[in-house]
Amino acid sequence: MQKFTRSKGAALCVFFMMLWMYASQAVASSGLQTAVVKGRVVDDAGTAVAGATVTVKNTTVATSTDASGTYTLTNVPLGAQTVTVSMIGYSSVEQSLTVTAGDNVLDFTIGSSADELEEVVVIGYGVAKKKQVTGSISSVTPEEFNRGVVSSPDQLLAGKVAGLTVNRSGGDPTSGSTIQLRGPSSLTASSSPLYVIDGVVGANIELVAPDDIVSMDVMKDASSTAIYGSRAANGVIFVTTKRGKAGAPVLSYSGYAATESVANRVNVLSGAEHKKFVEDHGLAVAASETGHDTDWQKAITRTGFSHNHNLSLTGGSEGTRYNASVNYFNNEGIVQRNGVERIIARAGVDQDAFDGRLKLAFNLANSINNSDHVDYNIFNGAARYLPTSPIFGEGSDYAQYGGYFQVPGRTNYMNPVAMLNQRDESRSNSTVLANFKADLRIVDGLVWTNVLSYQRSNYDRKYYMHRTDFDSNALGRGYGERTNLKHIDKILETYLNYSLTRNEHTFDAMAGYSYQNTKNDDGVWARSVGFMSDDLGSNNLNLGTLPEGYNPFVNTPYTLESLLISFYGRLGYSFADKYMLSASVRRDGSSKFGVNNRWATFPSVSAAWRLTQESFMQDQEIFSELKLRAGYGVSGNQNIAPYRQIVVFGPQNGQFLYNGQWINAYGVNQNPNPDLKWESTSMFNVGVDFELFKGRLGGSVEYYDKETNDLLYEYDVPSPPYQHNRLLANGATMKNRGVEVVLNARVYSNANFSYNTTVNFARNINEVGSLSSNIENIGVSQRYEGGVGLEGWTGQTASIVLPGQPIGTFYVAKYIGYDETAQRTIYQKPSGELVTQDQISAPDDYQIMGHALPKFTYAWNNTLRYKNWDLNIFLRGMYGNQIFNATRADLSRLQQANVTNISKDAVKEGIYETPLIASSRFIEDGSFLRLDNATLGYRFNVSNAKHFKQARIYVTGQNLFVLTDYTGVDPEVSLGGLAPGLDNRNYYPRTRSFIMGVNLTF
Repeated sequence: MQKFTRSKGAALCVFFMMLWMYASQAVASSGLQTAVVKGRVVDDAGTAVAGATVTVKNTTVATSTDASGTYTLTNVPLGAQTVTVSMIGYSSVEQSLTVTAGDNVLDFTIGSSADELEEVVVIGYGVAKKKQVTGSISSVTPEEFNRGVVSSPDQLLAGKVAGLTVNRSGGDPTSGSTIQLRGPSSLTASSSPLYVIDGVVGANIELVAPDDIVSMDVMKDASSTAIYGSRAANGVIFVTTKRGKAGAPVLSYSGYAATESVANRVNVLSGAEHKKFVEDHGLAVAASETGHDTDWQKAITRTGFSHNHNLSLTGGSEGTRYNASVNYFNNEGIVQRNGVERIIARAGVDQDAFDGRLKLAFNLANSINNSDHVDYNIFNGAARYLPTSPIFGEGSDYAQYGGYFQVPGRTNYMNPVAMLNQRDESRSNSTVLANFKADLRIVDGLVWTNVLSYQRSNYDRKYYMHRTDFDSNALGRGYGERTNLKHIDKILETYLNYSLTRNEHTFDAMAGYSYQNTKNDDGVWARSVGFMSDDLGSNNLNLGTLPEGYNPFVNTPYTLESLLISFYGRLGYSFADKYMLSASVRRDGSSKFGVNNRWATFPSVSAAWRLTQESFMQDQEIFSELKLRAGYGVSGNQNIAPYRQIVVFGPQNGQFLYNGQWINAYGVNQNPNPDLKWESTSMFNVGVDFELFKGRLGGSVEYYDKETNDLLYEYDVPSPPYQHNRLLANGATMKNRGVEVVLNARVYSNANFSYNTTVNFARNINEVGSLSSNIENIGVSQRYEGGVGLEGWTGQTASIVLPGQPIGTFYVAKYIGYDETAQRTIYQKPSGELVTQDQISAPDDYQIMGHALPKFTYAWNNTLRYKNWDLNIFLRGMYGNQIFNATRADLSRLQQANVTNISKDAVKEGIYETPLIASSRFIEDGSFLRLDNATLGYRFNVSNAKHFKQARIYVTGQNLFVLTDYTGVDPEVSLGGLAPGLDNRNYYPRTRSFIMGVNLTF
């Protein structure tokens, strides 16, 4: 793996400067006449509040409360002082006192966090109190984040937000997650949500270390997301990071070390079991493939070790505040030669000027991610390769393969250990984001905000297959690839926010302009063959010897540039915090679309009614908060590559001879479509937020109806008249509707013990509408997806996209049973006729046999505290989904056990006929309940410690168990794309982790 050199040094230099500032301020304050102020902070129920920030106003003196709620402020100047206490989810409180020599005692009672509607959440181009929000927004704080080894911040939200599915199939540390909000809503474009990081729209989520996040707010309905127009159809996730605060410098460290192991394996025969099976069934195995007992899955895996370290510094004065952090993350995969190493450095400065009328903020973040990847075919190889075969061959015949045992002439049959060690793939991705923000308060209530951001990523991929690799492209000559790309994103946002309160009437308005220029894939992709040595790999492709006519630049990417210009605005009105109304509109113009459809408008309107503010609710004692919400909005999806609307020329398959030279053939690779436009999603949302019994029970219930029109879809078209046989066009439709429920309860609370629990539930129904395009006579009635590709399954698929059915509909032969006498499997045609598999014609005789999307998802979070101990247990799951287990089908070839391994489940099933068609025999229930993580922590009492403000240690178990009837490695397979729920052999085993960590504040 590549190591960090200059980047590490630069990050450390920045951080040591911040440490110097920390030390300087500490020394400067030591010469004053000071005293000590101590006390305890509790909520309105008398429960200790841990982690609250206690600050002496207009000084740099600050600390935090410990697990018992106590605090100690040292170096407090003598005389009249004001002490403030703040905590996320609580109302800030301040008290004044006259500090005298010695110890001074000052206790606080702060407003209970039970009133969740008092919390502040981020909305488009601003913030609002939760009680004033009219749309559907879910906020998740660090206390609620998923614990454990987390390679990307989006994994913090898995199971935490009703309706948001964060799916990471397998345990590959280099892979990302598939994210869907309220069901799939596209056939071609990306389904990923829009990230807004500290106000920067579209910022790379990998620029943020999990330990630097203060909150993540998820906008779920179109009335909330419409303000972001053409990019917000899949939802918006706001990420707020730590900022500097006035007060003494606060130095924090958090870190953990973890071990990871394979949670579950493919249940194939061992060497001894395989030997017995082939002998019992009279099968003959080649002599060279016998005599050994090789555990191929064990041979390619290991116990992975991971560690994470985050060091941050915040502080400053009332006028100047700063923050800096460095995060280092190293995650070894449980597969050998696989892992990721990442460093993230962030620094920010906030400056007030002109008596606070001007607020300036500058942020700089740099993420460097180096990763080593493996060929996923090794997993299929580890399952199928005969366990009686050796890893290394005996004799000179195997020298050409690097000494590894191989079987020439057998299709798709390669030694997985050889494949692992003879293919090198490393990737490096460096991303830097600089953004500047200026808020000018022109007059009271009117603020002009300007945001400038520049994001640049450099991507470098190296891939090399050794000269001894069994693959025909590399054997005897080697094969190398190198990809180097640059991506640049420049954004200007300028907007005005105005608010006015008169008696019980509150008005607010916002208007703005946005300019975004994006340039992607600016670089080159090259390949070469004919290497004399493997020593340099793909570092010098020029050392290859190319055969005549070999093009080293085939499929070289071209630069993709796009421009998005927007005008937007919002109006809001509130009467007595009782009736609230909000409306927004955005007008977007994008260069990605046809000349006839460059501009589109995205409106929204929403309203809320707080019934508990009404006079007729004042005498009841059940509801402490009850709010009804309703909204409707339209948002868009432009997540496609630029230039899809114009004709594109490119190299064709072949060359022609001209003037004695071979010339590359060029032709049309893409048809133009001047009517191409963005997908448009309209959504109606109605919800109720409530708190009962003085906040002991709270939550929300939502219903939504979401329809996506003008779906982008690639159609087959006749050539001629079209110059190319495919055309990207709009026209298809899709619907999603569902219910989401969130319940949270303070089950019990006293001075020593508390128990809080949260449950969320989400039910979504997806339905494909029309597949016809908006171009006359172009459309399809159905489309087959999910190519399986097993040996002998040529051209077969497992899924269908069909109007009236959801995405992920399994369309296969209906399996009836097994005739043991004839040793034939029996199927039923749609007509009802019973036939054998050789009489099934795919897909004409296929039927709908299941669905991959779940009927509902759920999660249950439990937090218990006893004195200084805390325990968190988080479970999540899904119900009612099916999985097509192609892995099981591939390992059910009992008749071929002499040339490939088989599963123990197949032996137990005893069906002695090789499966050659996709059928319901391999569709299984994918429902599961997973103990995602459990964390036990202990917070030390540091009230008398000289250097510590907080100290906590914890242990975490991640993916401790899963309850499921699914027979595969793991039921949580990918739910993205047009063929979700397909377990097709190329899996990365899910891991089980055990973590020990520490959180320290100085």
